[in-house]
Amino acid sequence: MRIAAIGSGHIGGTLGSLWTAKGHQVMFSSRNPQSDRMQALLSAAGHTAQVGTVQEAFDFGEVILLAIPPDGVEQILREAGDLHQKILINSTNRFDGKSAGMEVIRLAKNARVVRAFNSLPWEILLNPQFGPTNVSMFITGDDPAAKEVVAQLCHDIGLDPVDAGDSANIPHLETAFGLLWKVLMPKFGRDFGFRLLRREG
Repeated sequence: MRIAAIGSGHIGGTLGSLWTAKGHQVMFSSRNPQSDRMQALLSAAGHTAQVGTVQEAFDFGEVILLAIPPDGVEQILREAGDLHQKILINSTNRFDGKSAGMEVIRLAKNARVVRAFNSLPWEILLNPQFGPTNVSMFITGDDPAAKEVVAQLCHDIGLDPVDAGDSANIPHLETAFGLLWKVLMPKFGRDFGFRLLRREG
């Protein structure tokens, strides 16, 4: 699968590198593709990774990971223009009381938006296994087929995908996870995740 990582920091760089290791083609976006930092990321990610401009990445990806700071979201999505029904995974978070999930749905033109990879720090994405148990990743969105694709991308890197419903649930989950992290981080730091236990059948 061709995946564009819009943003190559901790989240974009980690997920892109993990997906590359699983055989996906990944293009990292950068305002400066030839920078030492980007070349180091490419070297670490492997031979199926490449780097391009933001627009080149949007054009390349069948699936687009949005992993940039919240203050850049509106400009990036304006530059992207029509996304032609591509899957856009929104991993951005904001901490000003507004919903980053609903904002991207509003701004992403003709995209199949799925909310995911926003409830865990990059360190847990890099290693989601705690003994015999892996961490759950909650997925929300209005397109069932797009969510299935994102669920497979979760499986590929060792996460337990959980379909948490449609986009109406996004603000509730953002609030819930935000409060949980605020309460638990002073005790556990960043080295913890969540696992949903459910009975099959």
